[in-house]
Amino acid sequence: PAVTQPAAAQQIEKPDLTLAIGGRVALYYLPLNIADLNGYFAEEGLNVDVVDFQGGSKSVQAVVGGSADVLTSAFEHMIVLKAKNQDFTAITLMGQYPGFVLSVTPELAKDWKGMESLRGKNVGVTSPGSSTNKMVDLLLLGAGMEPSDVSIIGVGAGPGTLAAFRNGSVEAAVQADPAATLFEKEGLAVPVVDTRTPEGTEQVYGGPMPAATLSVPTAFVKANPNTTQALASAMVKALKFINESTPEEIVDVLPEDMLVGGDRALYIEMLEKVKPAFSPDGVIPEAAVETAYRAQKSYNPAVAEAGEMDLGSVYTNRFVEHANGS
Repeated sequence: PAVTQPAAAQQIEKPDLTLAIGGRVALYYLPLNIADLNGYFAEEGLNVDVVDFQGGSKSVQAVVGGSADVLTSAFEHMIVLKAKNQDFTAITLMGQYPGFVLSVTPELAKDWKGMESLRGKNVGVTSPGSSTNKMVDLLLLGAGMEPSDVSIIGVGAGPGTLAAFRNGSVEAAVQADPAATLFEKEGLAVPVVDTRTPEGTEQVYGGPMPAATLSVPTAFVKANPNTTQALASAMVKALKFINESTPEEIVDVLPEDMLVGGDRALYIEMLEKVKPAFSPDGVIPEAAVETAYRAQKSYNPAVAEAGEMDLGSVYTNRFVEHANGS
């Protein structure tokens, strides 16, 4: 008789997937790395190839262009894409706070007078147009300045960020951990705005702000509902693992090359700080979606001019709720 596949694998419409991510080493994307490294995608019958790009805007282009199937990015890209008539659906929330930190050199920090102190300065972000760049824009606009009042420099999310401060090519940067903590530890820069906490998130975004999400083009959800469910189920397993494990147990999963700076003890310390930022269940809160929309409307003319947006179309909790057994 013919060899039959297990039932679950038969139902997966598209088992081989390419996933685009912008700056894989950032702790911002830890849940995705855990899902991959702990074999949760494989357990769900998927073979996922993770492709790393310099920043969020680059990984979005890969999925829009069709060279990747699945996107791991900041939630706000969903809204920007929708405004351009590109329909994407976020299916799992990884981070409840953005976790981005604006850090400035010790010299700038001494006389810090808010964003005015950055006028004419070079500010490092992962890549131009990415969420780290958007946070700079939002802070500038909030201070009555223009995004053009600073020069934006793309420095990635890894060791290049440290080099940019060391060689003086930037005087400030918006980065997630591990970069943000490493700047401080090495005396390169001091945090002045910190969205690793609910308070800092409120200060910058005016409400809860969804951070990293897993998303797919809306047409993909319709064509591949079982594959979409498998992706969400693997991510919920990863979030539960993070929620239920000690920082030491989490670090044990990561290979050497993901520990930027190579310092295990420092990584554990960082994880203790950022652990509360990860969603416990992957559910995307409606209030957070509304905050993301308001933020985009304020600094993104394309979104402001797109008119009323049906926010219910850019995310769904159906798959994570099923994965959580509700």
